Amino acid sequence: MKIKYRITLLFTIVVTAILLVVCVSVYYLSQLNREKDFRTRVRNRALTTGGLLFKVNGMDREMMRRIDEQMVITQQQKSVIVYNEQGQEIYHAVDVNATPVKADQEILDKVKKDGQYIFKRDGRDAVALIYKAGDGKAYLVVAAAYDRDGANRLSELKFVLILSFFTGILITVISGLFFSSGLVAPIKKITNEVKEISSQNLSRRIDVNEPKDELNELSSTFNALLTRLQESFEIQRRFIANASHELSTPLTSISSQLEITMQNERSAEEYKHVIDSVYDDVRTLTQLTRSLLELAKATGTSDGMELSLVRIDELLMRIPADIRKASKEYSTELHFDTFPDNEDNLLVFGNTDLLYSAIKNIVLNGCKYSDNHTAAISLNFAEDKLDIIVRDNGPGISEKDQQLIFQPFYRGSDVEGTHGSGLGLSLALRIINLHKGEIRIMESSRKGTAFQISLPIARTFHQI
Repeated sequence: MKIKYRITLLFTIVVTAILLVVCVSVYYLSQLNREKDFRTRVRNRALTTGGLLFKVNGMDREMMRRIDEQMVITQQQKSVIVYNEQGQEIYHAVDVNATPVKADQEILDKVKKDGQYIFKRDGRDAVALIYKAGDGKAYLVVAAAYDRDGANRLSELKFVLILSFFTGILITVISGLFFSSGLVAPIKKITNEVKEISSQNLSRRIDVNEPKDELNELSSTFNALLTRLQESFEIQRRFIANASHELSTPLTSISSQLEITMQNERSAEEYKHVIDSVYDDVRTLTQLTRSLLELAKATGTSDGMELSLVRIDELLMRIPADIRKASKEYSTELHFDTFPDNEDNLLVFGNTDLLYSAIKNIVLNGCKYSDNHTAAISLNFAEDKLDIIVRDNGPGISEKDQQLIFQPFYRGSDVEGTHGSGLGLSLALRIINLHKGEIRIMESSRKGTAFQISLPIARTFHQI
């Protein structure tokens, strides 16, 4: 069921329930008021009959009956019967079309107990009461009548209420459809605009209009999602293009060298030279493939990673030996000037292998581009995080390159001739982000560059 029909249905149910309660309440209260008012009139008729019979001198029963007959306009099917203390009927006035309501044992018991008894008999309202005359005698007066005018008014009221009830439901359905259509119109507009957006036109955005309500927030959320998707698609396109180029270069080099070598007989020295060249290309291809796999592994969230407590100082102490293995020209300096009083501040929560790979890539970059192939690592501590600072004394990074240096396969304009694939910093950024940390260029000049890696300490990791 569409939302506008669901809104209309719920709106109609609510209004119908309200109308039903109001109509039933009005009819019920009107019925109670009619009964109360008419029974009061019947009681007054009984008291009037008693007063005229026993207090007015010269009032005989025949004249009393004539007076009762004049009540035909306000009371129909009247019946008034008066009994003395011995239970004998001493007066009665009953309309031609009415059945007399006489005092039976039930009525007598009720009147003796309460002094008055109000009841219904044959669709008429009746009252039985004790009337005490001036001579001290007590008489039982039983009066009954049918409220035709009240019944007619109730019938008219019932018709009006039923008509109003169903008219109200019809108006509710029509107005509900009108207003629900207006409510879902912006949603329909958003849906149509989203349908027209594909991977080929991700630059298109949903119009965000006033007022700033939930639909405005939904449109803004969609636009933010589209921005992230556009960025992801652009990164993916650049990644595929760069990966294709980077992978094809060593493969083309290998195949062309082997093809040329196989065309003619070569000396052992020439074969050795070709094998060395192919080996360098294979090593480059291996390193590039490994970097691509690590980059894919570092994509996503930290939910699927195996996390444990990692002591950063011990992790950093492993780096110099591995850097030396990468190249005999590379060296690393560790500067641990201060240590926290609480050793827990040295612990971070993360994946040891990924963290080590990220920091090592930063250090390798520092060694690669330093004039003396040396990178300096220092460790600083704050209340809820620790900072790893990697410095080199290379040529620095231009402001233009600083905006793009963390993109996959991007290489700065001043690094031509230096071996690399442009994946190290991108990989490091993704790994650090997975660990809820940050990596940034702290400073860069002709005297060198400093990268700062900030990681939350273990006790604050799950609070971020």
